[in-house]
Amino acid sequence: MAKLLQHQRHNQIIKRLKNGEKLSIIELSREWNIPTKTIQRDFKKLIEGDYGIVRAEDGKRFTVAKENHASNSTSLAIKMLDSLSADIGGEFYIKAQNALKRIEKSIRSPFYTRIDIEDISQTMPIIEQIESAISEQKMISFEYKRHYKPDEIKHYTHVKPYKVIIFDGFFYLFCQHHHYFPKFYLKAMSNLQIEKEHFIYNEQILSRVHKAHDIWFDPTKEEFEVTLYVDSIVRVYFERKPLNKQLLKKYPDGTGEVMISVSNKEEVFSLIKKWLPHIKILEPTALQKEFETMLGEYIAYCNTANQHF
Repeated sequence: MAKLLQHQRHNQIIKRLKNGEKLSIIELSREWNIPTKTIQRDFKKLIEGDYGIVRAEDGKRFTVAKENHASNSTSLAIKMLDSLSADIGGEFYIKAQNALKRIEKSIRSPFYTRIDIEDISQTMPIIEQIESAISEQKMISFEYKRHYKPDEIKHYTHVKPYKVIIFDGFFYLFCQHHHYFPKFYLKAMSNLQIEKEHFIYNEQILSRVHKAHDIWFDPTKEEFEVTLYVDSIVRVYFERKPLNKQLLKKYPDGTGEVMISVSNKEEVFSLIKKWLPHIKILEPTALQKEFETMLGEYIAYCNTANQHF
């Protein structure tokens, strides 16, 4: 059995206790082939973490206090994230600590549905390596499986990692490879190695990353201004969650104009597709005409496809 990391041990201990088990330090030490002192430290942390863990009647095993069985779920999730960030270590741990402290103060008893973000639990070792390479400004090498050529593995070397970025709930590595700035999907990366060579960031490119609207951004191109018309149905959403660096001009009838800067027309097109038919491009007009042509081609394709069904 592979050696369990701290957050994995904590997760199993809490899960088994909540399922009614009474756990012994000695028994877990034998089961996991881990020193008893390590298990003792695990229980000490969990007890200090207010999970409701107490000594059982025999004084040797541990259980969960009855009044805590159905409570502290939010606190539990936060503390598990804390444990996970401790295993990763480095700058990730420091950043996570600051964020988790703010969350724990503000979240008390709300109810949540799902967060639209992919599960990257199996990718954490690679993220840990990337974080280390970024902080030390070292190049990396890795293997990559491209979605359009699933049977082919491509090997990349001398890659300069800039940032781990998230767009539409998916995780990517934004980096420099020779004179290109690709975004690699993290789950398609494997066998990552940190190379000895150091590199220097292109600060201009790095600054443009923070202005991106979605995965289509192109950091090598100059930004251009786009003005969008939004009707009264959707304007409120641009008020609630403004686009990156947007300016919003509001009109009395509830409509508005949204002004943004983009580096790639696809950033605009993906936005328009999301809010159809309540949005259009005012400037540049050529971009609106191009989108209308593309939309017409799509409708024609659908009509043709329907004939086959």
